[in-house]
This record gives sequence, C-alpha cells and structure tokens, in this order.
Amino acid sequence: MDFRLQARTAVLLVLALTGAGPGAAVAFWDPVAAACEGAALEGAGTAIDGDSLELVGPDGSRTVIHLLSLSAPELFQDCRDASGSWSCGRQARSALKALLDGRGLSCTPCGSDGRGELEALCRDGETDINAEVARSGFATTSAFFSNAMHSAQVEARLAGRGLWRGDWVQPGAWRNGVRLGQGPCRGCVLPP
Repeated sequence: MDFRLQARTAVLLVLALTGAGPGAAVAFWDPVAAACEGAALEGAGTAIDGDSLELVGPDGSRTVIHLLSLSAPELFQDCRDASGSWSCGRQARSALKALLDGRGLSCTPCGSDGRGELEALCRDGETDINAEVARSGFATTSAFFSNAMHSAQVEARLAGRGLWRGDWVQPGAWRNGVRLGQGPCRGCVLPP
C-alpha cells in the first residue's frame, strides 16, 4: 500500500472511530502542509486565475504563486449546469479575487509544479486560503491525503457549490483539448 493510500486510510479510520465529520480532519497532522518549508512570503495577493495569484511584498517585489494541489478551470473554460453554459473559469478567478480582497497573506513555499511555477500554501492568520478555494467549489484538489483541502472539497461537492453544480471538464483534460458536448467525454465530471 503506497503512502498516500495509507495516510488517507488512517485519517478515514480515525474519523470513523471517533464519529467525527469531515471538518474535524483539520485537527490531525497534515502530510501536505508538513512538506512545505522555508521562509514565508508575505504580502497582498491579486488573483490571476482560479488557482494562481500574484503576491506583492511589502518591498514591492512580485511573485507568482500557484496554490498547492489545486486545479481550477482555465480562465476561458466553460462549464454547464441546468441553465446552460457558464464561464466557470472567469467565475473561479472572481471567487479567488473576492477571497483575497483586503487580506494580508503569508505563503509558505512547497516547491514547484510541473510547469515550473512556485507552489505554496497561503494563509491569512488562521484562514487556509487553499482550503477556502476548494470549499468554494471553484477548484479541485489532488491532495486527497490533505486533511483541510480534501474535507473542503467534499463539503463543496455535497453542497453543490461552484463546479459541483453541474458538469465540467477537468482542467488538465481541457488544456489537452477535451470539451463538453463532444461525444463521450473523457475527463468530464458529471453531477452526483
């Protein structure tokens, strides 16, 4: 059994044995957060898209940050719900913009993603920005072994928030040319 599956199984087992709900998972050690280290970058953030921001430090320095383990729709990506198509990429950026408004961020570096962008966990005091983006429903997380982000995604899915209100194409599949409504949709997510 690989580490990810072991960690996820352990968290679910503890939750089941204690009768705690998904939100209680944040009280446990989080292997994703534990992998992030180094001096935190401080400043104000501006949304670039639904999972990336530009952090402007107190000295005016600018750093582009991809929020660790999140995948939001591409800026010009459309999704579909009962009312028809909607610009989920633009709404994802608007949701991140609203979340960042007036906040002072502290972003802990966690390495870089496959495209060479700096990945980080960002906070404003006790608020976990990465988890809040997942909770809004406008991004998914690949960190199923991350307590805060995974439970936030489950909460958004169960409530039908953001992307979870209809069907959509996983951002990676969309970047590879997959679109809604084009025959059998590999990479599409349909509502539960």
